[in-house]
Amino acid sequence: MRRRRQFRDFNRPDGIVQLGRLFGAALLLLALGAGGLAYYGSTLEPERYKVEKVLPDAGFPR
Repeated sequence: MRRRRQFRDFNRPDGIVQLGRLFGAALLLLALGAGGLAYYGSTLEPERYKVEKVLPDAGFPR
């Protein structure tokens, strides 16, 4: 089978269409990344710290 040779039609705005697709793909990746970060941030919990209260004694403050 012989492949058909494709000729470009230079009257069509192919560059603008390709740029639009590239821009759309970049927006999609940005939205997916932002969604992933938002999900990751919503599952995190703050780390628990043990808090000790220091009561002053007779030698405090010096």
